[in-house]
Amino acid sequence: MKSKKRLIIIAVVLTSIALVTAPAFAGSKQQHRWEGVAIGVGAAILGHAIYQAHKDASPPRVVYVEPESAPRYHHPRPKHRHGHWEWQKTWVAPSYEKVWNPGHYDRKGRWVPGHWIEVKTSDGYWTKERVWIAGNSPHPRHYQ
Repeated sequence: MKSKKRLIIIAVVLTSIALVTAPAFAGSKQQHRWEGVAIGVGAAILGHAIYQAHKDASPPRVVYVEPESAPRYHHPRPKHRHGHWEWQKTWVAPSYEKVWNPGHYDRKGRWVPGHWIEVKTSDGYWTKERVWIAGNSPHPRHYQ
């Protein structure tokens, strides 16, 4: 415990000596006056030059160039197609798949060798679809 107190006392004494003696080595107050004035004037000149450089910078000029006249293409309207839509019923046939039927005994106990058979995968059905019926006259029903 005594060594800690000694260390603290020595640190306080050295710090106080350093603070008390520092102004004694500073020299005269007037010694560096002209150096300070020169630094201040230089900073003012440099700051003024930077300010003027940014102030006088004009925005970039906008130049408008007329586009070259490109040929304009006119797409004619498609001609009116004569005809009409009708609903038609269409039969979609059932689909079959070929599968291998392995050899087996039938109900009467006779051996049937393996062979290929067709198995129905989907039934046939009717469907309605819209069909365009082309005609030569604008209104085919008026001429019937």
